[in-house]
Amino acid sequence: MGQLLRWAQQVGLASSTSEQQRLAAMGLDVLAMRMVPTADERDVALTAQWSAFICLVDDYFDRDLRGTLASRAESVLQRLLSVLAGEEPQPDSTGPEVALADLWRRTAPRMSPRWRDRFIADYTDFGRATCEEAVHRERRHQLPLDTYMALRRRTITVLPMTDIVECTAAASLPDSPELFEQCAEGTRLRALRCAGADVVGWTNDLASAEADRRRGQNNLLTVMEHERGCSSAESRTAVVSMRDARLRDFRSLALRLSDGRGLPSAARACVAAYTAAVCDLVNASLYWLDRTGRFDARWLPPHAVSSQPWAGEGRRTSHETS
Repeated sequence: MGQLLRWAQQVGLASSTSEQQRLAAMGLDVLAMRMVPTADERDVALTAQWSAFICLVDDYFDRDLRGTLASRAESVLQRLLSVLAGEEPQPDSTGPEVALADLWRRTAPRMSPRWRDRFIADYTDFGRATCEEAVHRERRHQLPLDTYMALRRRTITVLPMTDIVECTAAASLPDSPELFEQCAEGTRLRALRCAGADVVGWTNDLASAEADRRRGQNNLLTVMEHERGCSSAESRTAVVSMRDARLRDFRSLALRLSDGRGLPSAARACVAAYTAAVCDLVNASLYWLDRTGRFDARWLPPHAVSSQPWAGEGRRTSHETS
């Protein structure tokens, strides 16, 4: 954690004592080691730094901008997106801008133009969703359940981190637009990413439900209670059932992709490695919710996701964590 704290201080991401204490308490070094368990020290450190940037910026939107005009969140987002567009930080740039510029310089040149476009699209979508969330909060909107679930998938930050571990786990997809159509029979790879985001997002909402309720913040449970007229206990039971069903979807997709059926032979190893990396990301995220101390861990699924979904068939050994 010392290396991560030093980097965060150097780039201005955690300048104050309280910010440094918050970062230290997150345990992102452990999260990174579980996200990319076969990576070398350099890529584990880079994963931890990206995690710190994404988590702290997410916290900044969620906590520090709470109660301010939604236009301020939009302004913060635009400054971050300008960094991804190639603009150098200015003397008055914020810590997140400096941190993002440093991370982007060390990551983007290693990856294909298609990957860079995908990360920018995913991070932009996360930022837009966060701004939409700020507007809903400012105007005290009560969202329909379907609308909230679609928004939550975009605000959980799993999709941008999926792009990062594609780099740091050495699990790059072939730079071929046709691959996404061939291997997914339309959408299977994207469906894996979305299912992983849903599992983590809904578990996060289960684990933070009471804290969100005290803050008056929308949460999957409270949105369901409002729409269905059910009790908090009934909404929790329903969300646990939904999450577990979504986890089964995720495992089924991972197994199909790892099997390689319908894939060009040249792409099978790459897609299997990518699928394992996404499984490791989801597994690590659920483990982190349990160990960080920031959430009520009683509502995690009883078993984590295997990074080798075919392990039950004897092809490889699973390292599931309970």
